[in-house]
Amino acid sequence: MKFLIFSDLDGTFLSYENYSFGNLKIFVNKIKHKTSIIFNTSKTFSEMLYINKRLNLNNPFIVENGACIFFPKEYFNYLDLKKNFFKYRGYLGYSLANNSLELIAEKISFLQEKFSFSFYNDLSDQKISKITNLSIEDVKRSKDRLFSNPIYWNDSLDQIPKFKSEIISLNEHFKIFDGGRFIHILEGYDKGEALKKFLEIIKPSLNYEFVTVSLGDSENDICMLESTDYSCIVKGKKDRISLKKKNKIYFSKTKAPDGWKESLESVFRMENKNF
Repeated sequence: MKFLIFSDLDGTFLSYENYSFGNLKIFVNKIKHKTSIIFNTSKTFSEMLYINKRLNLNNPFIVENGACIFFPKEYFNYLDLKKNFFKYRGYLGYSLANNSLELIAEKISFLQEKFSFSFYNDLSDQKISKITNLSIEDVKRSKDRLFSNPIYWNDSLDQIPKFKSEIISLNEHFKIFDGGRFIHILEGYDKGEALKKFLEIIKPSLNYEFVTVSLGDSENDICMLESTDYSCIVKGKKDRISLKKKNKIYFSKTKAPDGWKESLESVFRMENKNF
């Protein structure tokens, strides 16, 4: 049996304050032969390449809140993948996004007359660095976006529910989530939908039983957390998120990055697995 681990990054695997993964590289190296770690994140393709390289991982990953699944080319040795996949920088991508980031921005930019907000890619590198504490090099990777353009909210907090209501009224397929520092608007996909599509794609090639585990800390992770056998909620800065499912849920006592290891060790104990 193998564990398929779907994990958010910021505030879950990476410290919310400084983006450090602490000593997790040692833990990842210890468990990676009995698990498959698939990061399911709001981060971009470029950011994920950089992070996986630092962790010595060559696994698939899901970017921009479920917009696209990227597989290393050598991951597949079956099926005719030409119909739904595209090649991108040495990977095979499967897109769940209906529209480009430019089209989404065009559809909602008129709301800037009612509310004060900015699109992520319209912010200067220096502004994003100040907001996020990212280095300028990390900011450049974060702006290399293919599918989505998050919103930086400049208006009062009590205007957010009204803004969300207006977004949903524009298109019933729009989904809007608070991701921590930014608001994310998605069309036709989310982290949960991407996780399900990932399993649908890989199942024909699997010759082993598996258990699915998800780890997250914020609102945009809920759909992913609801979609796995085990759900781990890493302690965050805000109020604890809640799920509809009632079993196999673990709430970490520590924040990221330590909460990530704590959560998985708890799952492994429940499954009577030692690494």
